[in-house]
Order: sequence, then structure tokens, then C-alpha cells
Amino acid sequence: MKHTGKTLTVVALLAILTGCDFESSDNLQGVPDLGLFIYLEANRHENSDIAQIAAAVFKDAQPINLVGGDVFKAHTDTNNTLLKKSGYYTGSYSGTLPVNDLDPGVVVTIVHEPIQAREDRWYPIDIANIDPGPGELVGHSATASFPPPVVISTPQPAIPYASINDTIELIWIAAGAGDSMRVRAATTCDNGFAVSTYGTEVLFGVDDGVESITMNNFIFDSADEFPIITFISDVALGTLQQILNDLSAGRIDPDFFARKIPANPIESDCEIRLFLFRQRQGTFDANFDSGSVIGSTSAEMTIYYSPG
Repeated sequence: MKHTGKTLTVVALLAILTGCDFESSDNLQGVPDLGLFIYLEANRHENSDIAQIAAAVFKDAQPINLVGGDVFKAHTDTNNTLLKKSGYYTGSYSGTLPVNDLDPGVVVTIVHEPIQAREDRWYPIDIANIDPGPGELVGHSATASFPPPVVISTPQPAIPYASINDTIELIWIAAGAGDSMRVRAATTCDNGFAVSTYGTEVLFGVDDGVESITMNNFIFDSADEFPIITFISDVALGTLQQILNDLSAGRIDPDFFARKIPANPIESDCEIRLFLFRQRQGTFDANFDSGSVIGSTSAEMTIYYSPG
């Protein structure tokens, strides 16, 4: 459905990254230059009672700030929250929302809340004391539906993998229903003198419960100009960083991925935290021309690499 004269793009993304020093850009890949497009992600990790959500607004593919009383509201049937924290991309907002097993997903709606929206949030001085009223985005919404929880069966990390050619047999309980799977890895490598941290990901596609992955998807030779691994993209990097932050309770570097790679992974002992994501396509309302709406669940396991 086209809307003549409207060139406002709305994007909601799961990247709750306040305070992280990642290299970032002002835009999100795949956002069209014109028209209304929405991208929404919401994740629930290992049956946590908290879902992670974030939102951003782009106009003509450029980020803008929601000002005045306009704000993203994330809600279920029983809980709601306003997304007011700064997110990863310029102009993005983030927050967490209590959820339970009865919540099928999260609805994100742009609302006008002039009092609550101004609390602890920047806005132009010329509207400091004047409420300009609802903006043109108010009422627009999208829904991210949670797929079934991820349950990993194997592997059991009893013995470290010794070669990048070793195969990891990753098995989980399949849920079907047209969901897709991907694994994201947060890797720490130590050669005794220096430490490296970085993130990679592998897209599996269909949710069939089994995948054979070679270790070279996670461990690489930093001297190789063209490693076969896929480094995590900006938005996915932010997702994984926030999960790490939430799980660590301050026990790890809050900017885990911000550091360089001084230790060559292929020559180092490495801890690889694997996060398996099940993703399900959601829906958006007719105010948008197009969009990508994703709800996800995730689970974690750890494996080790020690070169032989």
C-alpha cells in the first residue's frame, strides 16, 4: 500500500547498546530511500522473564529523533514500557519489557505521552514548555511474535576442538512452523600475552533440529586476507552485546566487542559462546509500504578451541 507524499521510514531494532563504543553508522542496511518501511526485532533469551526491544526512526533513510510527546511503546496484554534509552544507531531507542510464557509476542506502537516521554529524554528547547501534539507517526504499529523456546541437545563441550577443520554437530529440538535458525558466537581468544574478542554468525535456514558446522566458522587465521567466517553485522553485534551484558551482571567488559584482535585466534586457546536463535516473521500495519518484523528466542552453550 503506497502513501503519496509520505517519505518517512520507521525502524525498530533489537540493539540495546547504550554506552557501547562500537563502530556504527547512521543508517540500517536495507532501509529504502523512500516510502514507509518498518523493521522490528524482539528477543527472549532462554525463557527469561524479560524481552529486549529497541526502536529507531528514519526519514528518507536518515535517522531522526522522536521529540515532544511522541515515543515508542512496547506492550503485551499485561505489561508495557516506553522505549526512551539511547540505542545503538543515531536516533534509536531501547528498553526491556517483562514477559511470560502466555505472551505470544510484543506489540510496538508509536504513542503520544507528553509527560512520560519527556522524563530523562532530550528534546529541543523550543518545545520545552509546549506540547506540539501528536506527530504523523502516532498510531503506527508492528507485532513481533515469539517462536517456541530454543532447547539445545548437543554438543557437550567435554573436550576442546583442536583444528579449524573439526566439525561441530549442533542438535536442538526442532519446532518447525516455518521458523529459521542462526547461530551467533561471542569468542574470546588468549595466546598467553594478548586477548582477542570478536563475533561471528552462521545462518542455517530451516528449523530442522540439526546442523553440522566446521570450526572455521568461528576460528580463523588473522593473517588470512580472506577468511571464510562471517563477522556479525552491526545490528546483530548489538543484540549479542546486550545479551552478554544482561547475563554477566557486570562480570565482563560491557564493551566486549569494542576491542581489536591482537591475538591470532588460530594460534590461541579460545572460548566460544554459541547463541542459537530461532526467528519468526511478524506483522506490520497498513501504514507501512514494506518491512521486516522478527521475533526471536535464543539459548546459549559454550565450546572450546585449543590448537593441537
